[in-house]
Amino acid sequence: MGALEEVRDLAEAVARRHSLRLWDVEMTGRGGSSVLRVFVDADDGVDLDTVATVADELSRALDLKDPIDTRYTLEVSSPGLERALKEPEHYRLSKGKEVTIKTKEPVVANSNRVDGVIKDLDDSAVQIETKEGVVAVPFGSVKTARTVFEWKGKDKR
Repeated sequence: MGALEEVRDLAEAVARRHSLRLWDVEMTGRGGSSVLRVFVDADDGVDLDTVATVADELSRALDLKDPIDTRYTLEVSSPGLERALKEPEHYRLSKGKEVTIKTKEPVVANSNRVDGVIKDLDDSAVQIETKEGVVAVPFGSVKTARTVFEWKGKDKR
């Protein structure tokens, strides 16, 4: 098992103990400037106290198991309003939401970008309702994907 997989297992266990779901784990940087980011979520969101509790508990577990052999900074947070979609489960949990998907090759009208609402998905693709109609985007062709948050407040004009 690799270091990131071991971190993922530890983070999953901590998240579950707090009735949260683990959204993602990523490691960026190299050497002394590495950052280990852990994203947790719940259906009704995650408050700062819960994030701090998860960070403390995960930090202790990481110190005990020591799966990463370089220096790093641990950051625990919510995936945010505009969250990255990397796994089919992320798309399933975001069904009905506005998304922007960038693809490795053109999918619609010679464009590598698909904007719309997640309508459905299966094991191989996500169906996006666009202005032009429903487009099936194969998971294997997704370069990046994220939800799009639009403020629905008063018009300030």
